[in-house]
Amino acid sequence: MNTDMKLHKLNHIFLLGVVVMLFASCIKDAAPALGDRGKTIVKLLEAPENKIFFEPFTNIRDVSLFSLRKDAPSAAELNTPTPVKVRLNPTLISDFNAANGETFEPLPDSLYTLDPTIVKSGQVYTMTLNSGDFAKDFGIKLNGAKWNLSHKYALGFTIEDASGKTISSTKNEVLALISIKNKWDGVYEVTGTFSDVTNAAFTGIYPHEWELQTTSATQCVVVDNVYLGFPGYVFETGGGLSYYGSFGLLVNFDPATDQITSVVNYYGQPASNTRSAALDPSGVNAYDESTKTVNIKYYMKQPSVIPAAPNIRCYFDETWKFVRSR
Repeated sequence: MNTDMKLHKLNHIFLLGVVVMLFASCIKDAAPALGDRGKTIVKLLEAPENKIFFEPFTNIRDVSLFSLRKDAPSAAELNTPTPVKVRLNPTLISDFNAANGETFEPLPDSLYTLDPTIVKSGQVYTMTLNSGDFAKDFGIKLNGAKWNLSHKYALGFTIEDASGKTISSTKNEVLALISIKNKWDGVYEVTGTFSDVTNAAFTGIYPHEWELQTTSATQCVVVDNVYLGFPGYVFETGGGLSYYGSFGLLVNFDPATDQITSVVNYYGQPASNTRSAALDPSGVNAYDESTKTVNIKYYMKQPSVIPAAPNIRCYFDETWKFVRSR
């Protein structure tokens, strides 16, 4: 099957008749005060990543990049003001990009203003948890009018100092990933037909679910969010599930007409295994905004397997119906 890889089905066994031991005699009407026992823990609630998505907007919008939290063991600790310093950590962005094949950039200062209660000094931000505060948002005012849809932005932070309080070792860093979605972005139910001319036993597993994820103002990458977690096409071989290695869709739209202008292979056009994507011109190949539905016909070409022009190995005729935002 060339580079096609088998997907192993995991059987989840649910145990019935779980006996729950209830020690009613140990339950009090009110929990006893902890007094001064324990430590005050300072942490970043959304660590390690907070993914934030917006529909396109042109006004100023309040956005929380993360929430700083203080877990205090006593009322006295909770009522003690606690200044906390968090430092910008751009390495978190580059590490995320390298690990995920992404292109996030540091959010420019020109696109936002800080919550006035946050004090900035160089690369360090001081957030004060005042008396009675157990949490505080790192809030910004984001200017949608200045946002370029061809860019995705992020900011990484690390807790640097917590006024002598204990800093969580597992929730001390957070990467806020901020993306503006184009109009086609979302989760879709996929139905249709599929055939592979090299093997009639290969069949589609419709219906299934895909995500269209914004890559630019006019383009989405199609991600299998159920079986793979990355761009790809999963099918039934007759003996189990498999998928085509190095084949996934990037879909380009005309924003004025909602027509699909082209599809290309996410892994290269062509990829190293010669696989490429192309529209079937006999299809509707368009997005219907009134029903939030994509009707599309496309091919997978592979001249290393199908040497005769037009080198079409697989035929796809699909309907993608929007079901929810992601």
